[in-house]
Amino acid sequence: MRPRQKLPDSLTALAARQAGVLSAAQLTAAGVSPDVRRRFRQGWITIAPKLYLLEGTTFEAALWVGVLRGGSSAAISGAAACYLHGFLRDTPGRVTVWTLQQRSPLDVASIQVRFRRGDRRGRGAPSRTSPEEVALCDLADESDETTTVSAVASALANRRTTPSRLLETLRIKGPTRHSSTLSRLVSHANSGIESALEWRFHTRVLEPHRLPVPRRQEWTHSGRVDGVYPAEGLFVELDGMRDHTNWSKDMWRDNEHALRLGAVTLRYGWWAVETSPCAVAAQLAAALSARGWTGTVSRCRACPTDSPV
Repeated sequence: MRPRQKLPDSLTALAARQAGVLSAAQLTAAGVSPDVRRRFRQGWITIAPKLYLLEGTTFEAALWVGVLRGGSSAAISGAAACYLHGFLRDTPGRVTVWTLQQRSPLDVASIQVRFRRGDRRGRGAPSRTSPEEVALCDLADESDETTTVSAVASALANRRTTPSRLLETLRIKGPTRHSSTLSRLVSHANSGIESALEWRFHTRVLEPHRLPVPRRQEWTHSGRVDGVYPAEGLFVELDGMRDHTNWSKDMWRDNEHALRLGAVTLRYGWWAVETSPCAVAAQLAAALSARGWTGTVSRCRACPTDSPV
């Protein structure tokens, strides 16, 4: 009985770096003959022609399948590249790969790997497009406005790109999906907006009703807050669908602000800002006025006739 051969150490290390994916070209380059390769393949998954999956299917494996199948010109873009850059927290269900070669789409478990014909400069391993191309050229083309705004806001907040580079990319690319919204967002890059919900709050609640803009991302003795009106002793917290899940901690901070500063905290989530921005504006204006604000809230075109605004 022929003893079972082991994969050379160099290939074992390479497979570990590539999430368990190896190509026939890599096996050949390491000195593995076609006969030996056929024996190894008995325990592997042939995920595409001359492309093998040694372990279970993961999102990372789908990324490597995409770049290895795409060849030397391959570069991941869109939502998958945003995830690699750290702009999106959740793994997307699709991997988009730009390549100069013609390739058909394929599936890695539940993840679709889609190829687009074209030239994109890649960086890193696995190769992915730059933050600017990701945010403005490709992600906007394949994602809704909320996802795109969230990624761009995160990229700006974490200083992974700059407003000038984003605006230059917009200028070169020309009009694209969400380009008007992105241009406005970039113009507020230094105002502390770090999420899609904060952007919605600004554009649906504050701007249309001409309410004052709070100081954003401020630190207090109890932690960081989304917004504060110091003169009025009013805090505003915007709770995204996945944020502020430790409610006891949030309530503790609110209580500390009330006890130490005599401050009031107003909290709003996606439902309130998306479905009732005028009611949110009326409540915020009432809280500000009760604490000394002398400004006037304005009605927007969407305000219902019975709105207190």
